[in-house]
Amino acid sequence: MNFLKHCAVALLLLAGPRFAAAQYLAMNTGVAQKNEALIQKNNTLALSSANAKTAVAFFNALLNARDVAFLKTVVTDDVSFRNSLGATVKGIDGLAAMLGKMDNTFAGFRIEIVEVISEGDAVFLKANFSGTHSSAFLAPAATNKPFTVPGFARFTMRGGKVAEGFAVADLYQITKQIQP
Repeated sequence: MNFLKHCAVALLLLAGPRFAAAQYLAMNTGVAQKNEALIQKNNTLALSSANAKTAVAFFNALLNARDVAFLKTVVTDDVSFRNSLGATVKGIDGLAAMLGKMDNTFAGFRIEIVEVISEGDAVFLKANFSGTHSSAFLAPAATNKPFTVPGFARFTMRGGKVAEGFAVADLYQITKQIQP
């Protein structure tokens, strides 16, 4: 079955970057394989535009698959992204570094996309962010408690790629859920 998935991804990539970016399909990382059901669920959303599909593919690759190689196909070279933790990163190297920090803070951090609204070059996502508290961030020590909180993201697209992003998860609810 994995062979067929890899063949499908190869065909999508040969068809051109716009088509390949429509949905994140590759399960070529261990994290992606672990989150395959979530990625497939996100991909079943009724999306009204290519920009909306690219935004979903971005989050699937970033948070549900940790697939930096695919991210390079859906972001601009000068991409800027700000997260709830107050960090703003630039470029693909910044996104990769942010992933490392997120994994150290919240093991298994992932996103379930609930709703997508797009208008021109703006895309808004409503989502549930979840993970496990695995560091002293937000508490005196890691509690190893799972959490799921609502959040949203806004993207600015340029040329069919993510140029700027801003995501906010409910940190107050995280602190309540991870209490010892």
